[in-house]
Amino acid sequence: MISVGRITSARILGFGIHSALSRSSSSSKCWHRCLTTFRTERSNPADHTFEDEGLFYTIPHKDVQKLFLLNWLGPHERNMNNMFQEFSILIRRPALEVIDILKRLNYNYPLTRFLLYGEMSAGKKFIMTHILHFCKSQNWVLLTVPWANDWNCKRLDVSFNNHRESFFDLPVHSKNILEDFLIKNLHIIKDFTTAESYKFSEQEAFDQGVPLKDLISFGINRMKFANDVVGAVINELQILANSDKIKLLITVRGINSFWRKTGQRKEKVREIHAQQLTLVNQFMDLLQSDTKNAVALCSVESWVNDVKDRKAYLPTELLGKEGIDFLEPFIPIEVPKYSDAEVMKVMDYYEDRKWIQYPEAKTSDGRNQIKFLSGHNPYRLFRVCVPL
Repeated sequence: MISVGRITSARILGFGIHSALSRSSSSSKCWHRCLTTFRTERSNPADHTFEDEGLFYTIPHKDVQKLFLLNWLGPHERNMNNMFQEFSILIRRPALEVIDILKRLNYNYPLTRFLLYGEMSAGKKFIMTHILHFCKSQNWVLLTVPWANDWNCKRLDVSFNNHRESFFDLPVHSKNILEDFLIKNLHIIKDFTTAESYKFSEQEAFDQGVPLKDLISFGINRMKFANDVVGAVINELQILANSDKIKLLITVRGINSFWRKTGQRKEKVREIHAQQLTLVNQFMDLLQSDTKNAVALCSVESWVNDVKDRKAYLPTELLGKEGIDFLEPFIPIEVPKYSDAEVMKVMDYYEDRKWIQYPEAKTSDGRNQIKFLSGHNPYRLFRVCVPL
């Protein structure tokens, strides 16, 4: 969630630089460059190498619709997609490092965990987007939690779990997980059948050998049982992965929310911890499993913290000892702010998309002012360029 104060500050900075640039000498030489040098023609992320670092690539519209449009993209990314008439992202080293490891990983070993970390708005979500797109291109099954803190904060519906005392179901959130999963993976799972039988109530049960997509559709249509169906689907995915039938990517954005109190309420229960939520427990069990052919891509996010604590961004600060002990061993991947070269490539892209139009902003002096005001932060760079 972006604070109003922060947006207002970015706007003030943007208008300030516009005024300063207007006072620049008209004799300043424009920043000459070939505007095709900021793009790569390789739209398949499997083809990206370290030579493509610092270039933009465009995700095909059909992939945006299937992978990202339902729950992954927030208002900011949706606006960018609409304004620029395409969804292009910068190829950055953290994504290339993870993709390189995925290409060389031995998948006979138990689940591998990656943990992305970095300052607020440094671009972790776009790194995850790049990796998700890569795994999709390799026909992986994608199980995605777009923003885990929603389970703590969005009070849509809470019910007591029928099988575990003191645990709470989130039917609406569970339905959203199932819908997103079905859209992303139907072409892969359509021929799979359940390896085990499942009983959700005295009247509702599924025998072994039922199409997996039917089980998922049941959870979507009968929201009362959606949380239990999520658990059943996770179990089936583990069986498929261990049988070498699929490769599985589990993506959890904001995993540090698993170790916080929630804002959920149910009758006389005044306080619910995240680990009393059935959904959280199901994903924690999966993340600690020894499932092979599986990778977990997680991020820690400062946004989960209270406002006064949002400068913290290191895993040790956001997860604490309990969270670190839970995730270890994991591969830490830092997502830094933009380098000087990346800032210039992004401004090339903004010029091409007409996001930067004032001639003064296209001079070397103008670009240096923009770079200084943005502090190399990707989101702040976008906001500073709003009035230009």
